[in-house]
Amino acid sequence: MAVEVVAPGEFQSQVIGGLNTRRGTIVDSEVRDEFTAVAEVALNEMFGYSNQLRGSTQGKGEFSMEYKLHQPVLPNLQKDLEEAYRKTLPQVKK
Repeated sequence: MAVEVVAPGEFQSQVIGGLNTRRGTIVDSEVRDEFTAVAEVALNEMFGYSNQLRGSTQGKGEFSMEYKLHQPVLPNLQKDLEEAYRKTLPQVKK
């Protein structure tokens, strides 16, 4: 996902830190009247970000997301997803 975050300049480090903890890649940033950061972050990492951003910017930060591209899941996460799916399948008796 392409993520754009806009917040007051005083919260620059909190915004960048929040994106880094979600394994985001900062593509561009700019400080004028407000701090703006553009990043690429996986969709599954963005769940709950609105609460984190509100908390770290005292409710003054905003963000938007836009689909950018599809990439394969990381191998360790794929293994966890496969195991969780297998547990949901009905057991076959022989």
